[in-house]
Amino acid sequence: MSVSSVKEHKDLKEKLGLDYPVVSDEDLELIRKAKLVDPQAPKSVRGFAVLDKDGKVLHSQQLDPFGEEAAGIIPYAADIVNGKTEQK
Repeated sequence: MSVSSVKEHKDLKEKLGLDYPVVSDEDLELIRKAKLVDPQAPKSVRGFAVLDKDGKVLHSQQLDPFGEEAAGIIPYAADIVNGKTEQK
C-alpha cells in the first residue's frame, strides 16, 4: 500500500507483473493504522501489512524489497501470521 493513486498502482502492477493486491491509501488512513508512515514526509515507508477481513492489522513490518524481491513478501507474511516464522 502507498499514497500512490489507483492508476499508478495499476501501472506498477502491470510493469512488475505482480499478482497480488496493491492498496492505494492517498489519505494515509490505513498506512497510519499499520504504523508504516514515513516520519520525514506524508507518505508510506516500504514494508507490508497483513490485515484480517475486517481491516484489523494483524502484523506490519518495514522492509525495503522492490520488484522481484517483493514477491517473497506474501509467503513471508503468511508464515508470520501462521506462526511459522519469528517476527522481527
